[in-house]
This record gives sequence, structure tokens and C-alpha cells, in this order.
Amino acid sequence: MTSLSALFTTLFFTMTVAVAVEFEPWSYTGKDLFPSALISTATVDWNGDEESAEDKKGDDDPEVGDDEVPLFGDENGWVGVTLYEVEAGSEVRVEIAMDGFMKSSVWQGTIEDDLEEVRILPKALWDYAALHEMRQQRPGNLVCKVTVDDEELPEQSETCIMKSINDCPFYVLMDEEGEDFDDLSFLFAAFVNENHPMVDTILKEALQSGLIDSFTGYQSGDPEVVIAQVFALWNALQRRGIKYSDVSTTTPSKYVVSQTVRFLDDSIGATQANCVDGSVLMGSLLRKIGIEAYLVMVPGHCFLAFDTGTDDESELVALETTMLGQDNLKPVTELASMPAKILKKEFGASFSTFSNAIESGNATLEENAEAIENGESPDSQIISISEARSLGIMPIASAR
Repeated sequence: MTSLSALFTTLFFTMTVAVAVEFEPWSYTGKDLFPSALISTATVDWNGDEESAEDKKGDDDPEVGDDEVPLFGDENGWVGVTLYEVEAGSEVRVEIAMDGFMKSSVWQGTIEDDLEEVRILPKALWDYAALHEMRQQRPGNLVCKVTVDDEELPEQSETCIMKSINDCPFYVLMDEEGEDFDDLSFLFAAFVNENHPMVDTILKEALQSGLIDSFTGYQSGDPEVVIAQVFALWNALQRRGIKYSDVSTTTPSKYVVSQTVRFLDDSIGATQANCVDGSVLMGSLLRKIGIEAYLVMVPGHCFLAFDTGTDDESELVALETTMLGQDNLKPVTELASMPAKILKKEFGASFSTFSNAIESGNATLEENAEAIENGESPDSQIISISEARSLGIMPIASAR
């Protein structure tokens, strides 16, 4: 009788533990998903080690801090599930999918320890072509299925908002007070596209102006030559009629601060650019000719900066790109037929604006130097495009 009672107790306890396992969908950016982030970080390894995501897939002993949730699966992932009250030795299978955006993605393995909470992120099979086409946000259902020791738990789904590809997440709020955040500002570097075909067109137009003979980057070792190259590109964009347009509003997100950023061809085609648009546009051109470019973030604003040389003593020059539209210049196609007097006047006006843009940019940089230096706010920082590239943030190809 005692043995039967013990057996019943054991069976009842086992059933209770199995039933007690619960899960819920999880996303790093809440219910809002950002194609710009998913695409630009597709090959990024946040941990910077040589172990592949596939190797980590069956890792039964993830290293975590005291206050961290153990993570299994793709440590570079953005979506998955959180399981609660998982018993040691549990065989777990997690499958996630999102119609139109993600094919069925699976993680399967053993949880060796008793865990009150564990996060599992299958290697997501995103449809990157579909993500590229997202010019307007729309909802989609993230469907999650979990099996624990051959027992399938009730399926759960989360209606997420797939944002426009032009929405760039800036930082993620980790608490309701907004005091704790994860910085994602490096993702702005994905909109700097030195590989865009229109970059060569702008470079050609800059050479047609006659302001410089060639683009040599830092080869001359002369900061004045570097600045002359930057001015030639500035003048070419002015002749394209680029005007400042403060279009940066995006649909608010509960946990993510983001901003709308135009692609290079959108800015040129519409002859409009806000502060970020103009900065990533100029940054794309500078990257192409081998000049180090930076996006400078200050509260409510963004502007460009560049190095005048490659050594440690080289000057960092800031450039206020919103001033691009202050001159009305003739297009480059009319330069050959313009009287020398008018041409000289136009170049003079353009250089005056360029000089003022440097003066304004340097002043803003100096005003915010302390905030940028202490690094306590995501709204005050300098984003190195080269460092973002080294991290693995690649340019996003325009969807057009």
C-alpha cells in the first residue's frame, strides 16, 4: 500500500511539473520589429567569438550573470520564447514562424538544470527580400509552438508590427522609467551606403565642377586637400538641389525610440533631406573616397563629422548638413555654358555656406563634448561608420 502511495505521489508530482511549464513569445524590441535591424545585423555576432550560431544551438550550459536569463539557441537573435519553471533534463523543442516574413524556425535541445526562467531563440529564417520591401508598417502574427518532453503546450501567437524599413531603432528602453536602455544607435550606419550606384554619379558630377582633379582620400597627407574633396561633394549635392526637410516622425513604439531615415536615392530623388538623411548621404560619399565619416548624435539632432587625416593628431571636423539647401545653384550640366563671373560667384557662395556649416557643426560638437565623452545618454554620441562596419553592420540596399 505504501509503495502504491509513493508511486501515485511520484506520478502526480511529475504531471504537476509538466503542466506547470508555461511560455510566452519574446522579442528584444517588444511587439515592434524593425526590418532595418534584422537585415543589417544578419551576420553580426554580438559576442565577437568564433563559435557559430549553429554550434551554440545545442549549448547546455550558457554563461549568464546573476541577474540574467539563461539563453539557448541563436544568441544573435531578435525573437523567440520565454519558458517558465523548466525541470532539469527536460527535452525542449521550440518552433517559431511569421507569415510572409519568417519560415518555420526550430530549436531543439536539453535543459540540464532546473530553471525558473529560460529564453530560447531559434535561428530565425527571415525572408530578407520581403523585409526589404517594407516601405509601410503592417501587422503580422508571430506563431510560437513549444514541446516539453513530448508534450505539446498550447500554441501561442503575438500580433507584432513590422515597421517600415526606413525606421531605424535608436535605443530600447529596458524599464518604464526610461533610466535603463540598450543602445542601438550603431544601426544608423546601415543607412550609410557607399556601395549605392548613385554614389559614383555624384562623384563624377563633383569632378565635372573642376573644383578638384581627382579623389585621393588621405593620400596627399594634406588636410586642406581632404577638405577640398569634401567641399567638391558638398557643391555637387547643392547643384542637385538638396533642401532641408524635417521629416523624421515615425509611428511611436512603446519600448523603442526610432527615427525615419531616407535611403540615399530617396533623398536625391526627392531633393529633400532631414538632419540624419543629409548626414548619411554625405557619409556615403566620404566612405566611397576613403575618408573616415562619423554620425554625431546630440539631443534632437544629427550631423556629420570626418577626419582630416589618418594619424592621432588629425583634426575631427564637423559639418552641419542641414545647411546644404541654403544656396540655389545651377545644375552641373550647365557649368560649361555659364559665364566665368557667375560661376565664380556661385562657387564663392557655396564655399561660404560650406565654411559656415563647418563652423556651426564644430560649435555644436564642442557644446556637447562633455555629454558625448561621458557616454551616459544615447542622445549624445559619435557613431563611427568604420567601427560599425567592423562590428558587422552592412549597408542596407535600397528597396527601389
